[in-house]
Amino acid sequence: MAHEQPKLPENDPIWAEARALEASIRAIRRAQGKRNPEDYAPDDPECIDAMEEFVRDVGRVLAMYTQEAARGEDNDLYGAGATG
Repeated sequence: MAHEQPKLPENDPIWAEARALEASIRAIRRAQGKRNPEDYAPDDPECIDAMEEFVRDVGRVLAMYTQEAARGEDNDLYGAGATG
């Protein structure tokens, strides 16, 4: 029996935020002249390197959010913030 993939939560705001983060990082990498994983064939060894670099970039962005929250900075990703 094949493993059935879970249905993606299309209207979930956290899922939408994750997709926006991914798209932003892909665009930033492209603007920096870096290649993204989809630029390689799946069996290309450089694809693995690009995936690892991409994940490190995602980690850096998430770490920035965590640091801002720890400093008490207003980092509301939806715009208004606590002060409205």
